[in-house]
Amino acid sequence: MYWESSSNAVNGISLGRATVLLILSRAVTYGLALVNSIVLARALGVDRLGAYAYAMGLAGLFALLPNFGINTVVTRTFARPPETGPGVLASALRAQTLLAGVVCLAIPVFAAMLPGQPIPLRYVVLAALQLALGTLSWPYLAVLAGYARYDRVALVELAAGVIGTTFLLGAAVLYGDVVAVLVAHVLGAGIAVLVARKAAQPFRGKSEGSPAIGIGTLLRQAAPFGAVAAAQSLYTRLDILLLGQMATTAALGLYSVAYKPTNMLVYFGSTVAVALFPLLAQPPRPGTMIPFQRAMRGLGAAGPAMALTLSGLAGPLLQSLYGSEYVSAAPIFVVLAWSAAVNWLYAPLGIALQARGRERGWLASLMCALLLNAASNLWAIPRWGALGAAAATLASEIVLLLLGTVLACRELGKLPPLKPVVVGLSATVTGGVAMWLLHEGSAWLATVVALIIYGGILVVFRVVNVADAAMLIRWVREVVPKWSHG
Repeated sequence: MYWESSSNAVNGISLGRATVLLILSRAVTYGLALVNSIVLARALGVDRLGAYAYAMGLAGLFALLPNFGINTVVTRTFARPPETGPGVLASALRAQTLLAGVVCLAIPVFAAMLPGQPIPLRYVVLAALQLALGTLSWPYLAVLAGYARYDRVALVELAAGVIGTTFLLGAAVLYGDVVAVLVAHVLGAGIAVLVARKAAQPFRGKSEGSPAIGIGTLLRQAAPFGAVAAAQSLYTRLDILLLGQMATTAALGLYSVAYKPTNMLVYFGSTVAVALFPLLAQPPRPGTMIPFQRAMRGLGAAGPAMALTLSGLAGPLLQSLYGSEYVSAAPIFVVLAWSAAVNWLYAPLGIALQARGRERGWLASLMCALLLNAASNLWAIPRWGALGAAAATLASEIVLLLLGTVLACRELGKLPPLKPVVVGLSATVTGGVAMWLLHEGSAWLATVVALIIYGGILVVFRVVNVADAAMLIRWVREVVPKWSHG
């Protein structure tokens, strides 16, 4: 659905097939993460889950700061001829270690300075340690992404997911408390670094012999990307922090249950967008924008379908996955599902702007959305609790989509096609109305009818077609060995 295989290869590797492989791997990885969230919800209960979510969310505010944009610089350097970034990896590894250490110390200090202390500080220390260790694998993954070796990226992520789930299950079964779970995260993060280093080893030699650049030079190059990363990190975690300060841990536990699956979907959609970066970072040539256009069209069609599905089945899904005590999180789950759908729509826009050197414009957009998100949370949480935080997220995501569209139009020199936008909105509204009219009956029936109506409108007006499906199936067959040979 996303890329032609001819003019859209990086370093001789088909971007479409590589991305499908990465998506399939991440589907498994996110499935493991969903299992983890279910285990945690059932083992810890609402209150202790809220304490765990607060510790991880507080650390998550700093999640992209240790990278400081280094990851993006490394990927862009290796996507171009090697001589454009001599010695960048060696400097990146040193800088990464330094920044990870700073952040590991800064998180507990920041937590201690907050007016409210809803959890023990040792929870925050462990969450900070697992974050710092995890970021040490980023430069290695960035090298693989620069060479478009998403097969190796997929292998590393899958191995890390399996190892992390194994440790987590052991901690939940043997101990069943927050400290044990956080220690399991620390162990898993440390082993994931070793796996990433091993996977990138064959490609590190390609830059050997190049003069190293100073850490200061590297950080200056990375600063705009680092600012974007910092704003993005704060933007995605601010709701957790404010809920922890302004609401109860039980409300935070309900929000965490709704947030975890939808946040996985955000990452799943961003997988498609991030895979565009090595191609768009190269000098423009005929056919370069075809992947971007098809990614926008594919995510634009898949996002509302995902949100309609989760909206219709929110109650049954939460009941079956987490238990009856979490069913009251269904309205939060629905709002966050639509937030994830909007995120899918603007994800390729942010990647295209950063790849084309417009990261400062994207940073300005993120800062506007961040300010709106903060103000909306401060106003909505006292009134509606966790549901107010979810509504604030949706509002800021819509604003970010609008700002990203304006910037991308200026950079690319043309407006998005009007037909897919109008047809997509009409199909979404029509499917949503049908679901609302049938919601008193079977949730499954209402959801299926809504999806049939939505998909039917897209097909009738040729927003999606059989050729898109055939191309996607062909790529899947090529990356799944038993299909290719069977």
